[in-house]
Amino acid sequence: MSEETTRTSELVRLLVHGTTYQMLDAAAAIGTLGEAAVLDVAPLLRSVHRETRWRAAVALERVGPPAVEALMVAASDADWKVRVPAIWALEHIGDPRSIPTLLSNLHGKNECCRWMAAAALNRIGDEQVRQTVGEVFEDDPFGRGVIEELTHGS
Repeated sequence: MSEETTRTSELVRLLVHGTTYQMLDAAAAIGTLGEAAVLDVAPLLRSVHRETRWRAAVALERVGPPAVEALMVAASDADWKVRVPAIWALEHIGDPRSIPTLLSNLHGKNECCRWMAAAALNRIGDEQVRQTVGEVFEDDPFGRGVIEELTHGS
């Protein structure tokens, strides 16, 4: 096993099993590895454990643009529990390549994915995309409120 593989394995172990602080440090270190770490972390998005899915999303968000394709695959998964953290990471990376995947979630059936995709699209999309989001939620004041909270916070 190479030194790089050993380091990546240790970082993934800390990402999954470490304390919150260890996880954040591991995510930051994984981010510096770039594309090389994506194949080791992306499968964690399909974990049965919610916390592991979110920890993977944090690490992939730190990787940034090299993780976008893997995150788009996860954001297209049949399981909404896989899609939610992937959508979050895509929003924070802000890469326009994710817009079609986010639009698909915007028009999907899962409310949480729709809200999160709307917030992401409002943040990274152009005026036409934001107008589409507005039209989708035109008759949904509650949904608009949730999206506002997701986009700007409380």
